[in-house]
Amino acid sequence: ESLSILVEAYENEHEPIKKNNDPIKTLKFLLEANNMNLSDLGHLLGSRSLGSVIMNQKRGLSKNHIRKLSEHFSVSPNLFL
Repeated sequence: ESLSILVEAYENEHEPIKKNNDPIKTLKFLLEANNMNLSDLGHLLGSRSLGSVIMNQKRGLSKNHIRKLSEHFSVSPNLFL
């Protein structure tokens, strides 16, 4: 138990976990990793033009969008919050 506490303290000091608080960057990464374009994103979310609107930050992600994205990419919805 002592060893795990020391390892955790070392990792927190020397290798902190970087938090990504930008859902658009996360979404862009997932789109690129899955060879999807903005039209594909819009189609997934229900409107072909919606992909461009969201990626240009003219509209935020709704709860429904987040649910669809997390299910499609098999990731936690927290990535988009």
